[in-house]
Amino acid sequence: MTVPWRAGSRGITYKEREDLTLRPRSCLQCSESLAGLQVGRSADQGDLNPLKEVYSDGHLTVLATDPLLQEYPVQLDFHFRLTPETSAHWHGLLCDHRLFLDIPHRALDQGNRESLTATLEYVEEKTNVDSVFVNFQKNRNDKGALLRAFSYMGFEVVRPDHPALPPWDNVIFMVYPLERDLGHPPSEPP
Repeated sequence: MTVPWRAGSRGITYKEREDLTLRPRSCLQCSESLAGLQVGRSADQGDLNPLKEVYSDGHLTVLATDPLLQEYPVQLDFHFRLTPETSAHWHGLLCDHRLFLDIPHRALDQGNRESLTATLEYVEEKTNVDSVFVNFQKNRNDKGALLRAFSYMGFEVVRPDHPALPPWDNVIFMVYPLERDLGHPPSEPP
């Protein structure tokens, strides 16, 4: 069932839409791309906007491209240390108070659930994001399980033609609107 998403329904401007076509991208610290495929570092990805650590506390480390260029989408990578040897990774783009997160290949594993909770807590406490969108390819084998799990966590399916969505093909989006106390800004930008 597709629920029309209404909260903060301002559409994406042409420039934002153009910038949000940056897919797929990969994380230099792991080998997982958007669709859970193994990809290498391309010259275009690593050299123009290298990721820098912007936050680290306990198990969660957040890396971002230059956060001072907030008129353009900012890549945010969330790395959650599960054990000394393993991490769960969530990769996203921050654009105009919206965070778009790619659902990792094994999103329903316990470690990824724990890492998503830590990621959402960081986003709510440390950024000015109003809505967190997760997305995954329509042809994933675990599509039904993902829809059920994220619906249970409070995410809602977004209709494909919603104006706030980037023009990514063959993707299902779900949104989690963050409730903000209007009197208290976040403690720091991403």
